[in-house]
Amino acid sequence: MTTTEAALLSIQSPALPTPATQSANPPAAPPGLLARVRAYGLTGPAAVAVAAAITAVGVAFDGVGDPSLGTGTGVAVMLAALVATGVARLGSLATAAVLSPLLVAAAALTLAVLGGQNEGSRELVLDVGTTLALSAPLIFGATAAGLLVVIGRVGWHVSQR
Repeated sequence: MTTTEAALLSIQSPALPTPATQSANPPAAPPGLLARVRAYGLTGPAAVAVAAAITAVGVAFDGVGDPSLGTGTGVAVMLAALVATGVARLGSLATAAVLSPLLVAAAALTLAVLGGQNEGSRELVLDVGTTLALSAPLIFGATAAGLLVVIGRVGWHVSQR
């Protein structure tokens, strides 16, 4: 093969990648924790921790007076459902989406234990169960709000591809 034939072959095949353009390494992650969170979102456990902290503030407001599930916990659970699904990574959205009923159950248990009106474990279980049954609209609303955020985020992600 002569040099002119080799030059023609290299000119006629521009679609073949050259070794200089291929990279075996993925793009580097942004430096720093906050930069990675802004770029990718929170992990599942971090989203759970943020939602639990938000709910704990609402439980503290409700626990001051009458130790029952009230407006403070309701607002906090709704906010936690929206925040957790809004800041979680795409791979952790399932975790954040099912978090609302668990947050309400933990809040009901915490208020029942701290209320001190239950004398045994049977009364405690009945109190928590009754509170969860009465809080069904809150559980449904928070779960639906979280799922709407999940649907919106997944739809936006798919449309950007």
